Amino acid sequence: MIKNNLASYQESDLTIILSQFGREKFSDRFLDYISKNFSKYPIIYSDGDANGIGRRISEKYQAELKLQYIEHKQEIKFNDFYSMMVNSLSNVKTKYVMLCDNDDFIIESGVQKLISFLDENEEYVSAGSPTLLVQINGFSEDVFGKNIYFDSIYPFYREYETLNESDNQIKESFLRFQPNYYYIFRSEVLLNIWKDILKIDFSDLTIMEFFFQLKTLTYGNQYTLKNNLHYVRQTGTGTFAKGYDFCDNLVRNNLPNDIRNLAKNISLHYDSTQTATEDIYESILSNYALSLNHYLPHNVMRYRFQRLFKIKIFLKIALSKLTFFKNIYFMLKEKRLMLKLKKLYGKEVYKKTAFELQKIKNYLKSK
Repeated sequence: MIKNNLASYQESDLTIILSQFGREKFSDRFLDYISKNFSKYPIIYSDGDANGIGRRISEKYQAELKLQYIEHKQEIKFNDFYSMMVNSLSNVKTKYVMLCDNDDFIIESGVQKLISFLDENEEYVSAGSPTLLVQINGFSEDVFGKNIYFDSIYPFYREYETLNESDNQIKESFLRFQPNYYYIFRSEVLLNIWKDILKIDFSDLTIMEFFFQLKTLTYGNQYTLKNNLHYVRQTGTGTFAKGYDFCDNLVRNNLPNDIRNLAKNISLHYDSTQTATEDIYESILSNYALSLNHYLPHNVMRYRFQRLFKIKIFLKIALSKLTFFKNIYFMLKEKRLMLKLKKLYGKEVYKKTAFELQKIKNYLKSK
């Protein structure tokens, strides 16, 4: 394990943790964009590859950014990743912290609004806003490109959590999942969450994310500001974009044990003044099972109707080659999305947000 220490954390209340396992070119892009637009946040660059490339990237930005580089070779799936996150969070010296993937972008004005909310509301341990998705060259894994379109925004279901009734909160968390992974957290809370994740050692990242959501609410409340934007994700580059096979994951990992460990941990630490521990445990298992009843029929469709699925894939490939018409469709889809955001954010917030998004577009087209 190798570290490059930061000289000072005193100028900002927020630390960014950039975790990497592969896709080093995206890490270079992430740091380059921040160095060109805002550089006041300390960054901990956690490198799970430890192959020398990440070190060279970090050295490239040492003069412009408050950057700490940590090598943590990932060999044991997923335990080494969890261990790396605990190690990274243990190095945070600021009041707040947020996690970032290397193929994404942050919006400074949106981040500052969330920090202000947490400063004024001590009972809240995390705050965020729905994530916006951007695609490059038709959902490719390209780092830069000529055809950049904003595609969609994460669904918004709940503004304030924890909900009054524990059973309702658990049901909502499983059936209308609202990701909080990229939210801003009070640093000690996020460190404790990852310590528990490492201790449980989940074999499946989807169940880990359910745990992440529910565990947050055992420490305090969570706020989702719908008329704000603080995080932009590139879509088409991740594991799920390439196809997630639930059944294969089920037989290769230990999902039943994962969900039982989740239920045990949450039920012991959830506010049980109104609901017994065993009732919370049963509610978690029941609602996870119910979420699978919704998910599995869609997942197995390709196997039940193989001919239709092959036709769908053929049409998808054929249409992808019609670049001119495809880009017209993406352009119209983006325009519709922007109208939605204008209505959602309001005129003044939208104007600032649109300016930030255009900066991202210009940057992605610049190379």
